[in-house]
This record gives sequence, C-alpha cells and structure tokens, in this order.
Amino acid sequence: MAVDHAAPLVGRDEELAQLKAAIGLSGDAGSGAVLLGGDAGIGKTRLVTELVDQARDAGRQILVGHCLDLGDSALPFAPFAEAFSSLDDADRERITAEAPALGPMISAAPAGGDRADILSAVARGLDALAETGPILLVVEDAHWAEASTRHALQFVLARRFVNDVAVVVTYRTDDLHRRHPLRTAVAEWSRLPGVRRVELAPLDDVSVAALLRSREESRLTQAGVSAIVRRAGGNAFYAEELLDAGLADGALPESLADLVLVRLDRLDDDARQVVAAVASGGGRASDDILAEVVGLEPARFDAAVRDALDHKVLVLRDGGLAFRHALLAEAVREDLLPGQRIRQHAAFLAALTRPGAEGAAREIAHHAEGAGDLATAFTASIDAAVEAVCIGGYDEAAGHYQRALTMLEAAPEGTDVVALLLSTAEALTGAGRLRTAAKLLRAQLDQSGLSELDRGRLLVALGDVTFFSDDDDGALEVSAEALAVVPDERTELRARAEALRARTFSSVRRWDEALEHAERALAIAEELDAVEIALDAQGTSTYVLSRTGLEVDKAHRLYLDLIESTRASGDVHSELRALQHLAFVHFNAGNLPEAEQYFREGMARAEATGRSWAPYGFDGRFFAAVTSYVRGRWDDVLALQKVDDGVPKLVRNTLDSVALLVAAGRGQEPAKGEVARLRGEWAHDLALAVHSGTAMIELQGNAGDAVAATEVHDALADLLARTWHSTLSPARLRMTSLLLSAHAATAGQRSAAENQATVEWATALVAEVDHVLIEWPTLGPEGHAWHQRMHAELGRLRWLTGVDPLPVAELERLWRTALESFDQLGDPYEHARSATRLAAVLSAAGRDAEAEELLAGARQVAQEIGAKPLLAEISSGAAPERSADLTRREREVLELVSVGRTNGEIAAQLFISTKTASVHVSNILAKLGASSRTEAAAIANRRGLL
Repeated sequence: MAVDHAAPLVGRDEELAQLKAAIGLSGDAGSGAVLLGGDAGIGKTRLVTELVDQARDAGRQILVGHCLDLGDSALPFAPFAEAFSSLDDADRERITAEAPALGPMISAAPAGGDRADILSAVARGLDALAETGPILLVVEDAHWAEASTRHALQFVLARRFVNDVAVVVTYRTDDLHRRHPLRTAVAEWSRLPGVRRVELAPLDDVSVAALLRSREESRLTQAGVSAIVRRAGGNAFYAEELLDAGLADGALPESLADLVLVRLDRLDDDARQVVAAVASGGGRASDDILAEVVGLEPARFDAAVRDALDHKVLVLRDGGLAFRHALLAEAVREDLLPGQRIRQHAAFLAALTRPGAEGAAREIAHHAEGAGDLATAFTASIDAAVEAVCIGGYDEAAGHYQRALTMLEAAPEGTDVVALLLSTAEALTGAGRLRTAAKLLRAQLDQSGLSELDRGRLLVALGDVTFFSDDDDGALEVSAEALAVVPDERTELRARAEALRARTFSSVRRWDEALEHAERALAIAEELDAVEIALDAQGTSTYVLSRTGLEVDKAHRLYLDLIESTRASGDVHSELRALQHLAFVHFNAGNLPEAEQYFREGMARAEATGRSWAPYGFDGRFFAAVTSYVRGRWDDVLALQKVDDGVPKLVRNTLDSVALLVAAGRGQEPAKGEVARLRGEWAHDLALAVHSGTAMIELQGNAGDAVAATEVHDALADLLARTWHSTLSPARLRMTSLLLSAHAATAGQRSAAENQATVEWATALVAEVDHVLIEWPTLGPEGHAWHQRMHAELGRLRWLTGVDPLPVAELERLWRTALESFDQLGDPYEHARSATRLAAVLSAAGRDAEAEELLAGARQVAQEIGAKPLLAEISSGAAPERSADLTRREREVLELVSVGRTNGEIAAQLFISTKTASVHVSNILAKLGASSRTEAAAIANRRGLL
C-alpha cells in the first residue's frame, strides 16, 4: 500500500462511509467484508489507505497482503503469506500453534499438506489473532490472484468468524474481461452473506480540480486545471501524472502513453483496426459508420468489436462505441502514423457525406480538416457553429467559428469575413469570453484596407463587448467613434450605434443624453421593423426612468411589459437584461426577497438558453449570490459559487469574491494565495474589486491589523476614484464603515497621541464620504443603512479612544438608527453586529437588561450563520478594550476617585479648580469605558492601573 499519505482524499466521502459501515468502524455492526473494485488509477489504494489509518486509530490490528502479476510463477497464497509474515514473533507463534499448517506459509517454505487444511488454517489463524482485538485484513490487486489465493479468499469471505475479523479485497474492474477467472468469483462472492461490493466510479470534475489544487507544486492556471480535468476523465492517477509532467495540453507523457497502450496488446488485429478507427472518429463512433470506415465483413467486424469490448478498451455509449477512457483515445490517436490518420479521416468523411448519410456538420468539419479537404471543413465549421447557437451551445459555436477563421484561404469567393468575425465575437460573448471577443475585434480593426462600413460594423460590435465588460471609459470612447464612422442614415447599423451610445451614457448616469440616443435608435428601429434594436432602446429608456425617481410599482409594471415583449420576439439577451434591471429596481428599493426572485429567474432562463456565462445571464447568478449574502443565507452563496472548472476565469473570480465575504464573516482563513489572486483581478471587474476588497478589509479587521485594513481600503478607493464616473462610489460607505470598525477594535493598542491622530483622520474621511448622499440622491435603503453605520462607527471610535467622545445618549441614537435601518433592509448579519455594538453602549450606561436582550438576538443570528468573529465579540462583552493611556495627572485623579474623593476634594488635594477636576474625571470615564466613578475604580483595579 505505497501511497502518498499527504495526498488528500477527495470526492470519496460516500465510499469511505460505506467501507467503514461494512467493517463495523462507524459504530454500527458491520458485515465484515468489502469487495472494492475500480479501474486502475481510480483511487482504490488511497481510499483503502484512509480506511486503514482510521481503523488503526480505532484500535484494529492491520494485516495487508498483495497479489503480484507473476503469472504461473506466483507463489500460492502469496497475500496471506505476506500478511501473516508481518506479525511479530509472539503473534506468529500463537497462530501457528492454533493452525500448524500456517508455519510453512509464513516461513516461505514449500507448502505441505492438503489444500483444505491450509484454507482452514488461514481462517483459524485470523480468528486466533482476533482474540486479542479486532483485525482488518486487506488483500490488494486480487485481479492478479492465482487459483490458490482465490480459493482462500472464497473460504475466508464465506467463514463465520468467532471474533471480529474484517476483510477488504481490491481489484481492477478494467482487467476483468469475460474470460477472467476473478470475474465469476467476484459475482459469487458478492452473493455471500455479509459481503458488500463497492465499485469506485470516476471522480467528478470538482473533485479532480480539488486534487490538483491541493498539490503544493501545482502552479496551474484555471485553464490548465480545466484541461487536465477534461483529459483525466475522473482518474486520480492520470490527473497527477499529467500534472507532474506539466502537460495540461500537448502530447501524453511517454510513460503514461505506454501504460495506457499496453491494454491494446491483448487485442487481435481486427480489433486494433476498429479501435484505431474509433480514435480517429474523435473517441466515439456509431456502429454503422464505423463498419463502413473499417471495411471488414460483418462477422469479422462484430467479432472485432466484441474483442475490444471484452478487454475493456471500448464501451457501448449513447448507441455507439466509445473509449472506456479519454486518455486511451488520445494515446491510440497519437500512436497512428500520419498517413493512417489522413486515410481514416477521408474514410469517415466519405461515409458521412454519402447520399442519405445525414452526417452532423461538426463531424464533417472534423474529418474534412483531418483529411486535408479545407473547403469542406470551412463550410461545415460554419454550419456546425450555427447549429450550436440554435441549441445554446455558445462555447462550441465559438470554437467552430474560430476554426473556420483559420481556414479563410479555403473560403468560397465572396465570403463576408467581417460577418464571420462578428458571429465569432457574438458566440464568444454568449459564452462569457468577453476578453477574447474584444481581442479578436480589435485585431481586425488594426488591419489596413477596411471599408468605412466594415469599420463601423466592427466598432459597434466592439462597443457592445466593451460595455458588457463594464469598461465605461472604453465603451464611451468606442461608441463615440462608431457614431462618427457610421453614416447618419436610416439603417440598422446606425440604429445599433445609437442604441449602444444610449446604453453607455446610461451606465455613467448621463440620463438626458441616454434618453436622447435611445429615442433615436427606437425611431429608426421601428421604421425598419428591427425588433431586437427597438427592445434594446426600450430597455435603456426604462432603465433611465427607473433610476431617476419613477415609483417602484410603475417601474415594476414597465419591466414586466418589456419582459413580455422580449419573450414574444425571442430576444433572450434583452429578456435577461430586463430581468436583471427589474431585480435591481427591487434591490435598490430594499425589497430583497423580490430582488433575489428575479435574479434567480434570470439565472434559470440563462441556463435554459445556454447563456449561463453571457452578459446578464451570469449577472443573475452573481447578484443572486450577493443578495443571498445580504439576507444572511450564506450557504446559498457557497452553493451558487460552485461551478464547473471550464467556466470563464472572470466568472469564477467574481463568484469567489462573494464567497470571500462569507469567509470573512465566518472568520475562516482564505485558501493560500486566494486574496492575492483576487486582488490581482481588481482591474478587470469593479464588482469583483468591491466585494473582494470589502471582504479583505473585514479579514484584516478580524486579524486585528488596522494598518493592513487601511492599505486595502486606500487601494480600493483609489481604483474606484480612477474608474467610477462620479467623485465617489456608494461602495465607499461600506468600505469606510468596516475600516473604522477595525480601528475602533484596536484602540487599546495605540497611544493617546496615535488615537488622537486616528480620530482626526477618521473624521475627515467620514466628511469626505458623506458626499455620496449628495452625488447619489436616489441612494437606496442599503446605502442609507451603511451611511448611518459609518457615523455610528465613527462615534464608537471616539468613544473607545476617549478622543472627544460623544455623549452616551448620542452614541446610542446613532447605533439605534443603524440597527433599525439594517432591520428594515433585512440584513441579519449587519443587524446583529449593530445590535452587539449598541449593547456595549447600553451596558456602559448601566442598562444591562436591555443590552443582554440585544446580545441574545445577535448571538442567535451569529450561531445560525456561523459568524465566529461576531460570536467572539459578543462573548468578550461586546466591546474591545478601550484605551487606558492615562496622563500622569489623570492617574493621580483616578487614585483619588478610587478611594471615594469628590471633585471638590480632588481639586483641593491637587491644587486645581473643581471644574478642572471634573474634566479629568470625565476623560478617565471615557478612556476606561466606565459609566460611573465606582465602575471606573473597579476597571482600574482589574487592569492594574492603580
């Protein structure tokens, strides 16, 4: 069982639970025996190693034996001999005394006596060994077991042991061809009482990706992880071999290819011919086409297919033949000679294009390109792309279009290359690959010899992609150039340019200009009956109205009408846009349940139409996650974060930014490199920057590092100032609140002078951020809640530092206002945090009963959502230790206060005025967080200040 114990066990929790239950390790009485099967490299040994570790920790004695691939030279009963030989001298003597026939086996001497005696001795030996405690016997690689070992296993599995003996037998299912002796044996053993058969299926993609990321030496990009996941086909060994060879793409490592191809050595020549044809067919092929390509007479063809199936090289799948594993297809394909490949592709092409064949366009394109018929490949690639778009396969469509672009020299005369580029960019956009689409369009715009018409077409398309990428500056620039290039005539292209310009102005809140261009676009579109463009313009107009004071109910009705129109026309893109804007109408109004409903409706519609990662399609998922976070449904956030490894990088990063908020709230340490990775993506997406950045501020606050929190805040504020089309982003309200919270929590770690400077800086920062309310007059309930929270946090900072502290009544008012605002918004986490900090104020004022009531509610919320830092704050008394950096005079006054002196008596003793004594006492109470002179004396005694 040589296996890397450091390698994590991923994706096998269910199977491990089955094994533990079967051998009685999970608390219940187990059946005692497991037959564990799976393909080579699927993870049997790693799973059994974990089981053995847990069994050993539970007090079981472990015996392990291996079957070896020695053919006729194999030693009889080899795994049992190995297992018993591992015992110490005392145990060997004890079991050989009980079963003398084991002596020769253990000493590796020639076995004597009757086989029945030896089989009985094996069983008695195990039972005797288990008299002193339960044992677990593991027999590995039973597919190599010779007849004697198979008989012994049969005997042991059928045995009713007196003591606690558990058995696990592993074998490779891909080695069990029809005539393999273990195939019948396993079928028989699995029917024995108390024997459970467990087959390991391939790991799912998420588990393979997790395995790859767990390897410290792995420096793979997301694309590299996805490539290995695709090639490994759920096989852990293959995945790690590809990782170790640094081959996310490219030819297989020679050692791995040899290992995979050895399976073909068992096939006859006809079967190898069939297998080679299936490999040339892309890894799978229908029976009738394959027969035509191979050209064998029917009986020989059927026999060849049967041979390949029996030896587990091919499997029946979806009405045709496919390779059992994708890497086997790769290895066979790479092993073919160039001439063989060309001839087989040509044979497939002929079979697919003969009259009546009705071959799929994607297959025709693949084989035509392989056969060197580029003209046919070009046309078929475009047909395949169109077919893919019709069923929502935008990723596949983009691949077909991109392949066609590499074969332009074979394109028919008169081919509209710009139209092909636009279709490619549209497919890439639908797949969420916006950066690739923009790069493609910009590269074409850089070409010389473009007509003004073609330049205008490309600019409008680039403007759309730039707008969908949330690059407001870029979209403004490109849309302006498009309007300058496209003639001001009543054409669809001009209408598209006007609609684009309207959208870009709406994104930077230039409402009047947005409406002006939307009206122009709508007029031309209606005249030309261009429904899609008209819906685009209507969507912009409705958006502007909804953001400039239109009542929520009216905006809701307008969007429902628009959604109905988009569905009637089949314009999915405009429908998704309208759903998102409707969701934001409710989000901005503080109607979070309704907002989440429409975000999720958009997400579901995007999934149903193949636009999950397209603009507005992905936004539904992302903002559903954001809304779930605000509503305190953090597990829903993590569920929405889980997507396939093949998604665009920006999609994963953006979802990870919301998941980081959950990690911060729960006090969880982010994965190694996670924070740096997300911060490196800030420039590519503002939403990602805002959500991950605020999470990073909170994470640093959790760690008690206000300096690091300030650095994150300042970097994010600088980014927003450079990219946002107003002086301040509303996100600054939350950022500032969290930053002030971090500084308040560390007030006791700073000197009086440092706290004085901190409060002065914080006061200026709040005064700056207050301008958000002036610049955003339609700010919604969430923004107002954070504005009130910001002022409450500033009051808390002043209170805890003792620098110009507010009266308790005013501080209470600030926190009550924030508390009520988050309650009305429906944000349980921030409501609980506000309640906790209000409780600290009330407690300081001696209102303990009110404080405890607030803390009880906050504690319940924190427990439900798993907010450990908040629970720690509640448990610590709801307030961090305040600064006790008392001056020399204040310490003198405190000494006198502690012995009950009045202000007049203190003044007389220290030769100061009564008023000055009163000021000193007030400052002392503020710095200690005390509400009375008696409490101040108690705190001073507790903290050793007297």
